[in-house]
Amino acid sequence: MILRVLTARVPSQNIGEFNELLRAQLSELREQPGLVYAKLARRLDEDQTEEVVLIEEWRTTADLFAWTGGRLNRPRLLRGTEELVDNLVIAHYEALDVSPEDLQQRVLGPDAMAVSRWDGKANADEDDAEPSWGAVDSDVSSRRTDEMDPRSASDEVRPPSGVLPR
Repeated sequence: MILRVLTARVPSQNIGEFNELLRAQLSELREQPGLVYAKLARRLDEDQTEEVVLIEEWRTTADLFAWTGGRLNRPRLLRGTEELVDNLVIAHYEALDVSPEDLQQRVLGPDAMAVSRWDGKANADEDDAEPSWGAVDSDVSSRRTDEMDPRSASDEVRPPSGVLPR
């Protein structure tokens, strides 16, 4: 997960027009594949300016690159919006609060997770589905049972010399 955070200072004479344009931008932004979350917020300062923050959360860097056209340090704003602000800053952060399993489920979806756990068998019945154990499974299943049982006739278990059996 990648967070993209845009912050800007909006002079008082531009606040209305800027907010209108950015709200319109949100409609397009929220339709983008891979966008998990978007929040537009503001804080009014004593000098009558507005500090604005736009927080975007993206599933993958590929989704973010698609949205930005690979120009991560440039804002993706409607025409005329950038001219209304002072001090526009863009920063990107990698989410640390997501486990690899949670991230895989968010990116691939719950159906893909079920497929990967059951060796490609989507929607398999629980009775006949078996987990895939890869090379371990094939290695063990190819052995004879007498090779795995330490008490088999070919591998008689004896106590170490000098120890009497009970």
